[in-house]
Amino acid sequence: MKKNYAFLVFLLLSCSFAVAQKVTLTPLVVNGKNVISTNPINLESKSQSNASLSAKIESPVPVGAEGTIAIYFTKDPAINPKVVSGGPERITSFIQGKTSTSNFEIILNLTDFNTTGGYIFAQYKTNSGLTYKSNNVSVVKEGTPPVTPPVTPPVTPPVVNLENTICCDQIVRYGDKPAPIVGSYLDPKIAYGEWHDVTDGKSPSTRNYIGNDSDYKTENNILLVDYLIKNTTIKRRYGNYYFDNISNAVYLTIIPSPIINEISVLESGPNSQGFIEIIDTNPKLIGSESGRDVNLSILKNSNHIPQRGDSFDNVERYEWQYAETDEKDSYRYKKWITIENENSSYLNFFYPKNISNDTNNYFSIRRISTYKGISRVSNLLNVIPRKVSFNNMICCDQVLGQDASLKTIEKPSTITGSTPSIEHLNLPGKKLELASISYQWQSQSISTGRPNTYGTWSNITGATSKDYLPSPLEFKVDPRRGLTIETTYNFRRVATINYVIENIVNGALTNVSTKSYSNEINMKSGRVYGPATLIAYPNPAKSVINIENKATDYILSNTKISITNTMGAIVNSNNFSIISPNLISIDVSNLAIGTYFINVDPGTGRRGTGMVQLTFLKSN
Repeated sequence: MKKNYAFLVFLLLSCSFAVAQKVTLTPLVVNGKNVISTNPINLESKSQSNASLSAKIESPVPVGAEGTIAIYFTKDPAINPKVVSGGPERITSFIQGKTSTSNFEIILNLTDFNTTGGYIFAQYKTNSGLTYKSNNVSVVKEGTPPVTPPVTPPVTPPVVNLENTICCDQIVRYGDKPAPIVGSYLDPKIAYGEWHDVTDGKSPSTRNYIGNDSDYKTENNILLVDYLIKNTTIKRRYGNYYFDNISNAVYLTIIPSPIINEISVLESGPNSQGFIEIIDTNPKLIGSESGRDVNLSILKNSNHIPQRGDSFDNVERYEWQYAETDEKDSYRYKKWITIENENSSYLNFFYPKNISNDTNNYFSIRRISTYKGISRVSNLLNVIPRKVSFNNMICCDQVLGQDASLKTIEKPSTITGSTPSIEHLNLPGKKLELASISYQWQSQSISTGRPNTYGTWSNITGATSKDYLPSPLEFKVDPRRGLTIETTYNFRRVATINYVIENIVNGALTNVSTKSYSNEINMKSGRVYGPATLIAYPNPAKSVINIENKATDYILSNTKISITNTMGAIVNSNNFSIISPNLISIDVSNLAIGTYFINVDPGTGRRGTGMVQLTFLKSN
């Protein structure tokens, strides 16, 4: 019996909750005129009237996001009500609150009502099938249309479905994707439909399209919207040669997201256009530290203000996308492409296929973070990816010795560069001939700190030779840290290559000029003052590179040696020839042109000895 009583109590509570649902329908504007909510809707004998309504659902307790709401009309209580034009079912969303409000733009036809009028009402239906009706809003016709004497009818235009409604208002978390916006069907043979962003009060007759590009490509009756970061209002313009019909508005309202998703490019700074330059021989990490980036307090309550003590969880999945843009980043809508097999918090390297090596290529990159069905798009990073071409390479990284007590820093060595060459000299029907090469060295300042600050690449005045001798680094006085090196540098060489293309058939000559960006090398201090004890030569190397240990604390031939590429993959491991105990040679003829790292591990048996790394370039 106790179990039965408990069930009855639960049933009574459930019924009381159901009865407590309240739906209110309020007319706002009719035919462009504000109306008093207690007055009936007056059609003023017009054959077709437009009305703006607000439908509100109230519950004594939070109910979550559930149910649909629609607007019905009838001219007689004995006749089954019908859905009004512009009032079909749309999904309601409480967002774990107690109220949900939906705005409707409906069309009322004079012929749908008796002489004495009729009424309209809103009906809310839960996912469990319970329905709740609003108050009835009276509709009056204020007379009947005047009788018009018969006249000779004009040429009848094509019959077009005049109903142009779109659905539905949505509440969207910041950086997430709205559900598809669905409109009434438009026959493309006799009419067209265009989607417009009217957020800033723009008229749909202006060219503020939303749907021109691939991301927004849509049929007339469906719009797929990209990730949103601001409140957006959308309408559909529907017309042909005979009329121009503007739909109701759909409001996409943004609320805070529980996901934190900001990305940056490490070890690089933007140029004057705001683009970050990256090159295949010096890959840079893009992203952020993966961690507890989901605020569970905001997940439970979107109005929560972040504070100490909030609970956090980890993002479940990442996705990386890129899109082509231009030097001014003027693409309003971008065609986003997912980068395959990149699902971590970092993007280790980015270099799309089939891009030009002769001109700048402009791209935007973004990351999508996902947690329990919620997504958030990151900020956009604009990048210029490059690939070393025309054998334009420089060598090598320098770690200069320093002696703080003597306030001295070792002078840098000359940065040497290979002679650029034209690849694929003989093309079908054409012959290429090198005309001239000019050089411009560039530097990028790096201010040491936490974190380091990277400057923009800038030309070095007078540095226009094939090789370049950098200016020495200098000590600076820091009030707290004493003598310190405040700034170090990256260097690169831009080669302008001029060549002539001869058409073998007719002898016509074409002058061509192209730029090639070299790999990047770094110069910093930190090594104990004195000559380096482990060296690699020749550098760059074409077929063989020698490694020599000038110290006596370990035998080079007894160490573990490996060569890795810039992606960290081992391309040669302990495959070397011993010239003497502290001089070995390695055959690198089979390696592709590019930058490589030689890793020398003396072993773990000696205290204080760790891995030593050298850099070398493979040339042709």
